[in-house]
Amino acid sequence: MTITVNANSDQADLPKASRTNELNDLLNCAPPPRHAELESLRQAARDRLHEQTLPTPRDEDWRFTDLSALRTRSFQAPIAPLNPEIVAEVRHLLCERSFPTVAQIVLIDGYFCGELSRVNAAGVELLPPSLPAIAPPEVFSDLNAAMLADRVCLRLSGTLPEPMEVFCVSSRQQQSVVSPRLTVQVAAQGEATLIERFLSLTGDQQFTNSVTELSLGASARLRHVRIQHQSPTAIHIGCTAVCQAQDSDYEGHAVDLGGCLSRHNWQVQIQGSGSQTILKGLAIAMDSQIMDTHSAVFFNAPHSGSEQIHKCILGDRAHGIFNGRVVVPQVAQLTDASQLNRTLLLSAKARVDTKPQLEIVADNVKCSHGATVSQLAAEDIFYLRSRGLDERQARDLLVKAFALEQLVEIEPDPLRQEIEEALLAKLH
Repeated sequence: MTITVNANSDQADLPKASRTNELNDLLNCAPPPRHAELESLRQAARDRLHEQTLPTPRDEDWRFTDLSALRTRSFQAPIAPLNPEIVAEVRHLLCERSFPTVAQIVLIDGYFCGELSRVNAAGVELLPPSLPAIAPPEVFSDLNAAMLADRVCLRLSGTLPEPMEVFCVSSRQQQSVVSPRLTVQVAAQGEATLIERFLSLTGDQQFTNSVTELSLGASARLRHVRIQHQSPTAIHIGCTAVCQAQDSDYEGHAVDLGGCLSRHNWQVQIQGSGSQTILKGLAIAMDSQIMDTHSAVFFNAPHSGSEQIHKCILGDRAHGIFNGRVVVPQVAQLTDASQLNRTLLLSAKARVDTKPQLEIVADNVKCSHGATVSQLAAEDIFYLRSRGLDERQARDLLVKAFALEQLVEIEPDPLRQEIEEALLAKLH
């Protein structure tokens, strides 16, 4: 099901040379690498970018995503990385959101901040930044690699009793391009919870282009919570690349709240049989925000399954986009995959483009997909008002109930409560 909108012809008609120059302008903002080992990764990505340009609505994966906010800004390289004043502000920001964790990683403007991080925990090992990339080649993941200032690589083993939390914080130094990159390996039979948060200091107008790579060993289990709550003036494009070995379980929760333009690409490669994947997403957009989620689950082994539920809550003139792909080749017999996108429109001018997509070659599978778009029912609001609630309370309760399915399994409780409070704050 697709609810179509007109493509932005001004972007689509840009000549290729002009779009190449846009990419070069961004590359010219690259900071120097913090580690010499990153130079080969950066150079390989730059070589691939020679053949690429910034996408336009003529590119199928970008035909509904308006990149005007990115194209109309001038960016520069970050200055004074890990400035003491910025570090102090980030420290205060983190104190407001802290809860018990086994380890904490803090990146500020893409740089690892050892002063605010804690990695000396049993089962958590900091690896060299030269690990091979997992993220598939694509213009923005290549741009991230080409502009890397730093990279955090971790190995998690055993059963971690508490979550590991990663904070990617953008400062307000100037309009710069920030390229955080996190690579996490979960050892065979390991079990962990990873909470990844993207936050801003007040006034952030940066372009955050992030890549998170997650590799699960045989029989490993990873619960991953990704929260994007940057400034309303920020631009955020992120990629989460997951590779699953035999009998592994990956459960991903993504909540998108901030940014004037936000896009999350979820790429899952199921390489071993008996693997299970759960993807749950919630995008909440108001004003003129653009919230885009693209996902792709590739089954490269039999006897595996996936379940995806993505919800959008859109108000004012917000634009939501969902494109989910499930690819089942001949080798992936006995696959069980389901996909559902549900959207709640809170105003007559909010809009959504949704495209659940199954590509099946195997003949012994159980696969389904669907999409629904609805508004708050007047009779439901009337019923709640007849029970003593005012209109605002009734609407809040209905919207919160719509989102609850995506939030109920997020742990720990303070984190879920924080997301619920942010949801209500956006509605008001």
